[in-house]
Amino acid sequence: GNEIFRLEAQGHVRIYTKTDEAVGDNAVYDIDQAVMVMTGKALKLTTPQQVMTARDSLEYWAQKRMAVGRGEAVVLTADARRLSADVLVAYLAPPDAAAAKAPPPPGAPEATGKLERVEAFGNVDVRTATDTVRGDRGVYVAATGIARVVGHVRITHGQNQINGPAADVNMQTGVAHILA
Repeated sequence: GNEIFRLEAQGHVRIYTKTDEAVGDNAVYDIDQAVMVMTGKALKLTTPQQVMTARDSLEYWAQKRMAVGRGEAVVLTADARRLSADVLVAYLAPPDAAAAKAPPPPGAPEATGKLERVEAFGNVDVRTATDTVRGDRGVYVAATGIARVVGHVRITHGQNQINGPAADVNMQTGVAHILA
């Protein structure tokens, strides 16, 4: 008659699948909702394609294939693309067909798959090799390599700065431009 619906771990927590790893000081995993929330210092979610870090909390919503970083959150992709903000919400593609053939046990987090897009809220900072683009909100779409930043946008290139309402940043070429 007993059912485990929540797991709590404290102290040097490490949660991993075949491809992914999350580390933090504390974790709570709601089995019914398939949601993990990690808190503490040095929060980090590592997948083959990206690393997400956060200061306040890291959440992973397995059924939605969504990771949320809160507090100075940063997503760094394997090809050195960097996006940071107060809150980052990363959406991940379904696992590839090979991984789907061997699903994880019920309620367990599955391998995340590739990054599809990242939504950024508050103090958005997008960096390329030559430019820094800052604004209020943003979205990065991995398939196109384009990040759009909106709200009080500032593009800084060396000693030069241009301001505007929105900007597109091509994360593949490093070129950023203001939108009217």
